[in-house]
Amino acid sequence: MNTSEQKTTSTTHKTTDKIIQILKKNPNISDADLAEQAGLKSEAAARGWRTVAEDTLKGWKWGY
Repeated sequence: MNTSEQKTTSTTHKTTDKIIQILKKNPNISDADLAEQAGLKSEAAARGWRTVAEDTLKGWKWGY
């Protein structure tokens, strides 16, 4: 198991994990489609979780 897989399963929120997995498959997904796939109520929620997921991934790159 690589480092990002370990962190995804043990140190992040389950919604963040879900968003990260969706973004890995399709980084250009629209907020509307992201909301639908992740089971979120709105595009705004998807946009917020996207930001959290992207910041989490950036932190992993720098070893946080």
